[in-house]
Amino acid sequence: MSRITRHILYTLLIIPALCLPSCAEIVIEIDSAEKESFLKESREGIYRGGRSLFVFDEHRHQKAVNSYRFQYRIQTDVQDTCLNITLDAIPGSAGVHITTSIDYRSPGELISSMSRLECSRMDENKLWLWSPESLTGIIIGRADE
Repeated sequence: MSRITRHILYTLLIIPALCLPSCAEIVIEIDSAEKESFLKESREGIYRGGRSLFVFDEHRHQKAVNSYRFQYRIQTDVQDTCLNITLDAIPGSAGVHITTSIDYRSPGELISSMSRLECSRMDENKLWLWSPESLTGIIIGRADE
């Protein structure tokens, strides 16, 4: 067998084998109706118990993303309702768990916690972060957009 033929065979056999672990699709467990409902949502904001608490409306809200501090914020123009999230890192793929600081304030509602959230879905523009303990989900714009 010639050297070139061996090189081609090596490339055809080895490269796909190396790709298998990284090319496999990650399966995200849907363990509640609330999570299933949340993953169908597309508007940035915070969701709890199968319903939206506060979602971004470009006509009534302000949004800020700080890619250096991994921080995301939306608030009403009058600043009576605000969602502020700080991530310890930007997840590289779905299935990754990250630590977050969540501060959500609105009249009659306060959520302030450090949580470990699962990145349950991601696309080129958004991240879907989920807490199975509190049945709370957060959709944020990617910090690098």
